[in-house]
Amino acid sequence: MKFFRWQGVIAFALIGGGIAAFSMLFMDGMIERGIEENGSQAAKTQIDLASLSTSLLSQAARIDGLEVANPNNNMENLLQVENLSMDIDGTKALARKIVIDDLQANGIRLNQKRRSPAKIISSPDKDDPAKQKSEESGSIGLPGLGGIDIKSPEEILKSEKLETLEAANRAKETIENLESKWKNKFATDLNPNSLKETQQKLKQLQEKVKSGGLASVPETIQEFKSLQKEIQDRISRIASLKSEFEKDVQAAKKQLAELKNLPKKDFDRLKKKYSLNAEGGGNALGTLIEGPLKAKLDKAWKAYKMLSPYLNKPKTPAAEDYQYVRGKGVDVRFAQSHPDFLLRHANLSMSLLDTEVKGELKDLTDNPKVYGKPAVMDFQAGKNDKFDSFNLNAELDKTDSQSKDTLKINFKGLNLQGIQSEGAGKIKGGLANIKGQLKITNENDLDGSFKAELENISLSIPKQGGNELANTIADSLSAIDRINITVGINGTIENYQLDIQSNLNDIISGAVKSALAGKMKGFEDSLMKAIQQKAGGSIAGANGSLSGLLGQNKILEENQSAYGGLLGQAKGGASGIKSPPLSLPGGFKLPF
Repeated sequence: MKFFRWQGVIAFALIGGGIAAFSMLFMDGMIERGIEENGSQAAKTQIDLASLSTSLLSQAARIDGLEVANPNNNMENLLQVENLSMDIDGTKALARKIVIDDLQANGIRLNQKRRSPAKIISSPDKDDPAKQKSEESGSIGLPGLGGIDIKSPEEILKSEKLETLEAANRAKETIENLESKWKNKFATDLNPNSLKETQQKLKQLQEKVKSGGLASVPETIQEFKSLQKEIQDRISRIASLKSEFEKDVQAAKKQLAELKNLPKKDFDRLKKKYSLNAEGGGNALGTLIEGPLKAKLDKAWKAYKMLSPYLNKPKTPAAEDYQYVRGKGVDVRFAQSHPDFLLRHANLSMSLLDTEVKGELKDLTDNPKVYGKPAVMDFQAGKNDKFDSFNLNAELDKTDSQSKDTLKINFKGLNLQGIQSEGAGKIKGGLANIKGQLKITNENDLDGSFKAELENISLSIPKQGGNELANTIADSLSAIDRINITVGINGTIENYQLDIQSNLNDIISGAVKSALAGKMKGFEDSLMKAIQQKAGGSIAGANGSLSGLLGQNKILEENQSAYGGLLGQAKGGASGIKSPPLSLPGGFKLPF
């Protein structure tokens, strides 16, 4: 009796050996090319791997030299990882699901220069070199002071809306609408034909009285009384219209009166924003901080939006969403009990300021609604020669219909020595404490607040030839020891606002006020004249429209006067009617 069919054993061994040999020789290369090609298409940016190796027996994989290019700057990598090693759940892989039980990532670096240009897969900003340039600039540190300058009033008014101008246009439109309203009212309530008809009735009654052929005196008197009532009703209606008209005129005059103070209000607002004085000089620095900060935030939003679609898989269609066709069978999709991608746990090692920072990542998945847990990332580092401590915590909670992503950071004792930005000088010493958090709701709505405290600051800012304003501010900054900055973020990813407050405002304003008071006075005078010139035509137009409205009052006065005269004539005509003497038969008349 044979216990083995040796032919089958040999065949199985040959097939298994062939598969193993194929895997060793070709499988890794195929997977590597698949990640580079298909991954690049999915991420819309070039992905490169230095090498990839897999082990079917140990269900493990290793990647070296992972690079993900910046889709908006082909000479920069958004992400670089020296090496990745992972343990894969092979049983889930048979069901075409990627489940990584454990992952080790070392040498993570962000925003690194590439050795060679990346292939541009798809970039909405690839034809906008100015945008790329703004992203390449804006390194950590103080922004450049070379751009500080006083805008001319004409330049300011090209980009700023004037409340005076808008209010004058609104007032003119309101008054013109009132004039149109009263023209329509007068056309119906004060129809000239009605006045003519009343005049005609009175004339007929007057002729009737003159002719002496009154068949019935009481009837004629009653006709006069009816006409008097009709005229009196008209006069009452005119009085009511006159009262209503006067209210509209007063409202229009009030709106015009408010225009007188608006040029000063516009001036004060623009003066605070652009004039370097005690009230608003620090805004120049706020503008300088905002530019580089927004460039960095815009880059972060793009990375976030690029990643989000892969971490929030749409819901599986419900059964009622399927179309059933008679005789064609039914394609039934069972409810998912496990996401297609899941990373249960990862140990991460990131380079921050040339210092290794370790962290953990848990429960990262493409379908958090099915998995039921938010993804959590936590980085921590203790004291070293760069900082005292660093904590970064991120939670991506997409388990509910409304996603809530949160980022918290706490940086203590950051050594600022040597931090430099192009054209702005150098920080020779100082420490920074940075703390804050940002919430992103529905992957779009932003709400965040960050605070930075800089202590024992020592700045070295070079002089700039011919730029008196920049040099004045540089001198004031070089003398400070402590800086407090708060930054609020609100709005949406596509349209957000930064509210930057700092104690530098008072420092800079005081220095500028004393150094450039004469120049500021000339600037402010020119700004006020420019505002008055730009808004003057609209104010004049609004005032001119009032005369058209007031002209409608003439119609009321004329009608009131005309009906008043008719009422007097109607009363006089009725009182002038005399009853004829009573006659007896045979021509005798009574003696009374």
